[in-house]
Amino acid sequence: MIITRAKLIDLARREAEARGAAGDVLSAYLMGSVVSGEPLLGGTADIDLVLIHEADPPAAREMVPLSAEIHLDIVHHGRALYAQPRSLRLDPWLGPAISEPVFLYDPQHFFEWAQAGARGQFFRPDHTLARSRSLLETARARLPHPPPDQPELATLLQAALDGANAAALLVGPPAAGRRRLLDLERRADALGHTVVADGLVRLLGLAGQDGRAPSAWLGAWARAFDDATVLTTDPRLAPCRRAYHLAGYQALVEAGRPDAIVIPLLLIWQRTLRVLEAHGRLSEHRPAWDEALAALGLDPPSLPTRLLELDGYLDAIETLIEGWAARSGA
Repeated sequence: MIITRAKLIDLARREAEARGAAGDVLSAYLMGSVVSGEPLLGGTADIDLVLIHEADPPAAREMVPLSAEIHLDIVHHGRALYAQPRSLRLDPWLGPAISEPVFLYDPQHFFEWAQAGARGQFFRPDHTLARSRSLLETARARLPHPPPDQPELATLLQAALDGANAAALLVGPPAAGRRRLLDLERRADALGHTVVADGLVRLLGLAGQDGRAPSAWLGAWARAFDDATVLTTDPRLAPCRRAYHLAGYQALVEAGRPDAIVIPLLLIWQRTLRVLEAHGRLSEHRPAWDEALAALGLDPPSLPTRLLELDGYLDAIETLIEGWAARSGA
C-alpha cells in the first residue's frame, strides 16, 4: 500500500463511520501530524483520531493497528467535554486541536457547533495569551516547593516541555510526538527567540549527540519494550507502537538529528521501565537507562541542579510571553 496523507484520512474516516454506525459516536475528527501534513516518519505513522461519544466512553484511549507501519491512535471523549465550547478556546491543548481539525464524521452537526463556538475569536491576542499563560502555570505547578533532594525526572521533562509549548502557543499549536523538538525550533524561529528550543537543548543535555549514543539507546529501549508490552494494557505500550517509535527515531538519527529523538525516547523509555519495575523485571534493563541519563546529565545526582536551571528556563519563557503580550496589545 502506498501511504499518502489522503489515504490516512480515508482510513480514519472509514473507522469513524463504522463506529458511528455501530454505537454512540456523535462526531469524529483528526488532529496531530496527519492534519499538519507530515504524518510519515521512517515510513510509519499514527493517525490521531478523536471520537466524541454521546455518553462517557468506556476507555480514554486505544490503539488499532491497520498494517505493520500504520495504526490508529484513538482518543475517546464524552459529549459533556464540549458543552461549553467558548471555554475550550482557552484550553492550550484541546483549543488548537479543534480550531483547525480535519472533519470526518458529524451527521448531527454536533462538532460543527462546538468548533464554531471554540473558534470564534480564537486568534484574538488576549485568547492566545491566556492559552500560553495557562500552560506556563501548569509547568510551574509541576515544580515541587521546596525542591526535594531527589527530584523526579518525569517532573523535569514534563515541566520543561510545558514551558517550551507555552511559548510555542503564541505562534501555533503546541508541539508533540516524534518531531516535537523540530517543531519547537520552527516555533522559535517564528518568534525570533532562541530560548524556546536552545534553552531546552541545554537544560536536557541534548547538545553534542553524534548519533552513536542515541542509536545504542534505541536498541536498549526496544529490548525493554518487548519485555514490557506483554505485561500491560497501557495503549501507549501496545505492540503496534514499537515500529512507530523505532523507525521514526532511526529516521531522525539518519537525517543527522539524533538530538531530536532524546525527549520522546526518554518519555516512552521511562514508561516502559515503570511497567517492568511493577513486575519485578527491571534489573536487566536498568543499566542502559542509567548510562543514558548519565550521558545527558540527567542522572539522580545531577537533577537538583537541573531543577534550578529549569526554574530559570521558565523565567525566560515568561519574559518572552510577557514581551509578546506587550507588543501584541493583549
